Amino acid sequence: MIASHTQDDTADKGKRRFLPAGGHGLVVSFDDALSNTGTLRDNRDQATRKARALARRIQQAAKDGTLTGIVDLIPGLTNLLVQYDPLQTSAKHVQATITPWLNHLSEDSGNSRHIRIPCCYGGEFGPDLESIAVQLNLTPDEIVARHVASSLEVAIMGFLPGLAYMKGVDETLYLPRRKTPRALVPALTLGIAMDQTVVYPMPSPGGWNLIGRIPIALFDPKKDNPVLLRSGDNISFYQIDIKEYNEIYEAYHSGRFSVEIT
Repeated sequence: MIASHTQDDTADKGKRRFLPAGGHGLVVSFDDALSNTGTLRDNRDQATRKARALARRIQQAAKDGTLTGIVDLIPGLTNLLVQYDPLQTSAKHVQATITPWLNHLSEDSGNSRHIRIPCCYGGEFGPDLESIAVQLNLTPDEIVARHVASSLEVAIMGFLPGLAYMKGVDETLYLPRRKTPRALVPALTLGIAMDQTVVYPMPSPGGWNLIGRIPIALFDPKKDNPVLLRSGDNISFYQIDIKEYNEIYEAYHSGRFSVEIT
């Protein structure tokens, strides 16, 4: 998540709306949503959706010429980083343009997609499943059943190409990250921690609790759209066994299997 305050901002934490980010960036903070009534999780989800809604509004303004000079938009969990071309616009102009929009943001995710992803749970693909079952006083089958029953939402995209932070894991599966991260997590391994799920798109160090693996790529630089998931997507996983995993893996990489997107 993009930092939304500095040491000098401590007194205004959660209140200051706009913060500079270098010579061509502006952070729009929605931390004030965290002080509203309701649970911290609900308030953070609201802030996440507002940041995405503002990104959509700015994208539309850039298309219709209302706001020029926008280079990139990077939503965080409670803020939005707006990067602009300082030769075409300024932070002052960007701020003045978007300020009237802030009280009229729709948290509707717009044309959101629902994506179903197969996952083989446990065994060598999910080395932490047995141990967290003991930790949570559940059976491995119960953990899998609760995970596939969860309706997940891509909150933000992460530090690797194609890595999505998917929120909405069943509250009974809440766990901290591992105390000792692994030096190498195999590509396409699925992990859970807090209220989130991630799938590592490529081999990487990682500290999440690993419970399964998917047979399809989340990042494929050979495709026109190399990243499968995007912020605002609704995700559900369904369980497959090792035989199905191998069949789907081969079919996907030979172009005979398509991910279910509606």
